[in-house]
Amino acid sequence: MVTRPRVWSKSVRVGAAAVVAAAVVVGLQFTQSTGVARAVADTGVGVHLLQSSGTGLTMPVMGMVETADGKGYWLVASDGGIFTFGDAPFYGSTGAIHLNQPIVGMAATPDGRGYWLVASDGGIFTFGDALFYGSTGGAPVAAATVGVAAHHPGTGYWTVTSGGLVSSFGGAPFAGSLAGSTPSSSPASTTLPANIPPSPNFLSDCYPHNDSAPCLSMIEQATTNARSFEGLGPMVLPSNFGALDPAEQAFVVTNIERVDRGLPPFVGLVDAFDADAQAGAQGNTDPGPTQVPPGLQIIAWASNWAENGNTFGSNYFYMYDDGVGSGNVECTSVGQAGCWGHRKNVLSLADYQQRYGGSLYMGAGEAYGTFANGWASDTELMVLAAGPTPPLAYTWAAAVAAGAR
Repeated sequence: MVTRPRVWSKSVRVGAAAVVAAAVVVGLQFTQSTGVARAVADTGVGVHLLQSSGTGLTMPVMGMVETADGKGYWLVASDGGIFTFGDAPFYGSTGAIHLNQPIVGMAATPDGRGYWLVASDGGIFTFGDALFYGSTGGAPVAAATVGVAAHHPGTGYWTVTSGGLVSSFGGAPFAGSLAGSTPSSSPASTTLPANIPPSPNFLSDCYPHNDSAPCLSMIEQATTNARSFEGLGPMVLPSNFGALDPAEQAFVVTNIERVDRGLPPFVGLVDAFDADAQAGAQGNTDPGPTQVPPGLQIIAWASNWAENGNTFGSNYFYMYDDGVGSGNVECTSVGQAGCWGHRKNVLSLADYQQRYGGSLYMGAGEAYGTFANGWASDTELMVLAAGPTPPLAYTWAAAVAAGAR
């Protein structure tokens, strides 16, 4: 019996070139010249309360957020000092940290056990159970950040600038902006209403590892069927597709999925990123860009991993069978941030490129014999980076010259 292949992913991560002033600060004890401190016996964390009379502020208050039950609230000052009232707990602050830019907003996690602070340069600071999903800190944004809002159920957040530019992070969906910035693709194209099981079902014919012409033909037919649900025609593969190696095949089908939806293609495969992807395939895990070519600065990146018969088959499950009930190990129930995460990654990074510039590169890999169940281990690494173009092992221009479009 052929086991159902699994997939998992790393959502878009903002790299050092886009996150300079951002910081992840958890559990920092608060030191503030104003306010009254008391100890919490069960945690030993200092709680600082601004009393309603007789206490002055050294910096102006920039935001106010209520607790989950509405029986308390936090105030945040421009230096990141936190003041708690009612049942609002203290989880930390930036009051004792030198900030590059002032704090301008605050958002609480849905359970009230943490909060995010945002600075005017877009830097995000996290406290309690608030997680860091990325930021625009240090990025060339035209206007100052003025606010942050939490996504419920707490899997991400949005930031907004004074010019109306909305940036989404984590599971927070991009629903529009006043600044003309468009998402990498519309919400309707990054998720599907339901999984589309492969028809014809190529799994048995392509198991355990098979890149023969009959296997690839079945995957192409199944992909054509699935694309028809989105009003797309068949893929136009290069004439030499069957002779390409696994990384090149992954690169080609990823770019076709993007180009057919109006998204920019990846320029080419980079040897260093191929090596990272191959290491991920050997380890049965999502790769990351650890081997960065000289002079290149990572702006953002994402990666996918799957077990399948070949990289073309893995692409099918990334794009068309990645919701609840699929092999996506990060989507076992409705509403999880990982649902359709592989598809989102394939169609990602165009929004970051529009905001920050840079070029799109890829790495891909495949390993055999890493699983007892016999499937091949496939990976792809998608990177947006700034700097001189590194040597390319294979290019989209070469694929187009061979007939891809």
